[in-house]
Amino acid sequence: MKIIQKLPNSVSSSIRLRFLSDREKTIAGAEKELPLVIEPVKEKSFGALTELVRDNSDWFNQQRDTYGAILFRGFEVENGTQFESILELLKIKLASYYHFGSAQRVRITDKVFTSSEASPDLILMPHNELNMVPVRPNILAFFCQIQPALYGETPIINTEKIFNGLSSSFQYQLANFPQKYVRFVPENLLDIVFEKLSREEITEMLQNGGFNFHWEPDGSLYFECSYIPLFTHPRTGKVCLGLSTFDCLATREWYQSIAQRYQLGKRLYYKWLPSKLYKILEQRRTVKVTVEDNSQQRSSRLNTYFVNEEGKSFKLREAQASELGKTEWKNAVVFPWKQGDILVIDNLQVAHGRLNTREPRKILTAFGDMLDIRNMKSPSFQNAN
Repeated sequence: MKIIQKLPNSVSSSIRLRFLSDREKTIAGAEKELPLVIEPVKEKSFGALTELVRDNSDWFNQQRDTYGAILFRGFEVENGTQFESILELLKIKLASYYHFGSAQRVRITDKVFTSSEASPDLILMPHNELNMVPVRPNILAFFCQIQPALYGETPIINTEKIFNGLSSSFQYQLANFPQKYVRFVPENLLDIVFEKLSREEITEMLQNGGFNFHWEPDGSLYFECSYIPLFTHPRTGKVCLGLSTFDCLATREWYQSIAQRYQLGKRLYYKWLPSKLYKILEQRRTVKVTVEDNSQQRSSRLNTYFVNEEGKSFKLREAQASELGKTEWKNAVVFPWKQGDILVIDNLQVAHGRLNTREPRKILTAFGDMLDIRNMKSPSFQNAN
């Protein structure tokens, strides 16, 4: 059966609206209407884009709410300053800080950063930005300043479709059991996680956010918080799943799906290693890459758990982790970046990640319109069968 794609009525004759075709994607997945592509009919200058966005910002934001993400493609955008100006014309209240992040970033402007400095071989699993804290961005944007030499895609996924694709017992768990985020930050990594805030400022931020936390004698910090990861979007009413990296066995499903990109040794590692041994080795590897100072015995790696009715923490079962990874991949939209692309995402509806890449690659990011998850309603889900 042919899928009927629903395009909005265009706000201007100077642009063409469409969805990505399968030949433009790395994989031809199930998702056909994410993102909405906006490209010039003729005039592609930065000035033309500026005028277009200035005159129609509310319309563009409405399309972002409707489709989850919009992709400006084919316009002549050259740098982080121009990227930032387009986002401000969209009336996004950009944040000038990046607190609680787990990856080191390079600041480009006051409100624009590099997206990730992670090793090119790594997959960064799908997640909603700053999902581990109560105050998080509603809007997340990316800009392709230097097109990747090879690969380096930023997969995006509608999280309602992830939730709907899971088994009913897994859905019940997500809808009814809080997810607990636990973080230990060694003293030498505090500047990365909190951008050089003082101890007093960090303490105040954690208190205002309702975290359980304590400072250790060596200056390191432990903190945790818990939320139901399923909630209703405040404007659209759609179901949103706050997605974090649940388990390395979910990540393994992604590595297996693109195993042909790696040399034989890694292909065998991802595809044929027994799950228990794979998990042990991945946990050791994660600690190694997140600890900058070899004298540190613990890393700043984020740990996630669920909390049952008795208040006890538990992890995903192996079958659930595999189910999650497979469902994410099935619904992912994976497309190569093109120079000048600006991708604007509703960070509540849509998760994002990063596939392995070959440098050079320079993707910039910015976010804003901060919202407090504690003010959002959770949809009811009672069927555990």
